[in-house]
Amino acid sequence: MLMLFMLIVLLALIVMGVPISIGLAAISIYLIYHYDYGLAPVIEQAVNGLDSFPLLAIPLFILVGEVMSHGGIATRLVRFASSLVGFVAGGLGQVAVLTSMFFGGISGSAVADASAIGSMLIDPMKKHHYSGPAATAIIVASSVVGIIIPPSIPMILFGVVTNTSISQLFMAGIVPGILITAGLMMTTYFTSRASGKAQSFSLREVIDSFKSALPALLLPFIIVGGILSGMFTPTESSAIALIYAIAISMLLYRSLSLKKLFQLCMTTGNLTGLVLLLLAFANVLAWLLTANMVPQQIVVTLTSLTEDRLTMLGIITLFLLLVGFFMDLTPAMVILAPLMTPVVVKLGIDPVYFGVLMSFVLGIGLITPPVGTVLYVGCGVGKVSMEKLSRSLLPYYLTLVILLGLFIAFPGIILWYK
Repeated sequence: MLMLFMLIVLLALIVMGVPISIGLAAISIYLIYHYDYGLAPVIEQAVNGLDSFPLLAIPLFILVGEVMSHGGIATRLVRFASSLVGFVAGGLGQVAVLTSMFFGGISGSAVADASAIGSMLIDPMKKHHYSGPAATAIIVASSVVGIIIPPSIPMILFGVVTNTSISQLFMAGIVPGILITAGLMMTTYFTSRASGKAQSFSLREVIDSFKSALPALLLPFIIVGGILSGMFTPTESSAIALIYAIAISMLLYRSLSLKKLFQLCMTTGNLTGLVLLLLAFANVLAWLLTANMVPQQIVVTLTSLTEDRLTMLGIITLFLLLVGFFMDLTPAMVILAPLMTPVVVKLGIDPVYFGVLMSFVLGIGLITPPVGTVLYVGCGVGKVSMEKLSRSLLPYYLTLVILLGLFIAFPGIILWYK
């Protein structure tokens, strides 16, 4: 009952336009007085929620995405992707999907993915006979890859709030990310055939664009390879990725100035502040719920319904899909991951597997109305209405749901590295 009450109150506050972090604070204050707690332990829990070395990776990867967008890296990735798949039917659509995989392999953010690639490709796609909603739908749908291919900001959050290995989460996201990319490219092929071929294939262009994009393409391999070899942690990899991205943008490509870098740092600071404020209040709420045995009650309630792994995953997945319709990924992750993970672990489900699955499910919520953050970004970048964009996204929703079912039925796809 308490969990239901919280969700209803939080949803009401969201509808009223109250920031989610303030909503969590209001619920926490109510629980403090309801259970007669003092303020001192609450402040302590808020600080403890932010006192985590892995959290440092979030602002660094956000800044990496900003540097990529404005430092010439994203442009070169688009050119290379265009040389590889631009000749296929619906060529520019294929370019958008493939570029999203490259971009996501560096930034870890769906919002950064959609805004950067959308600003570069939507207008050219319109000139190649794509309608505005169709072009934007491809950009929005493919942004989901950005939070599955490592590095992934949602997976960092999951790892922090559930004490799960972030390195293993990154590893587990590689194969699903590639499969999601392939599925979206197939969907784009069938939905965009009428737009014809955007360009002819040129081996020379493949070679030239590859040479130009090679410094940027090395970055995902540096990140993943360094983590796998034990040379550095995921958090340290974010710092290395940032130094590398700034170096090639300023020294090699010469498309990023110190003044622009300072502006990007300011933007990143604002975004980071929002995330950390949310995380602080979410940690207070999680502490209050745990102290009053709410996670244990959820475990007992759900396991009393069924102890079958597939059935339980189906129930949790449907619940997370519903939550994704009304709540952004970050608050949903920091609130629900600590509550849901004990349930799946009790059934013998690997927490790494669940972390990737949860990231994917809530990632779908980013592109669904009425609260999908990436959906709003797409509407702004593509200058289309949400109604028309949502209709154009229907075949992509179907593809993502089919892939979700595949990941549930065959967990080895995610746990391929074990």
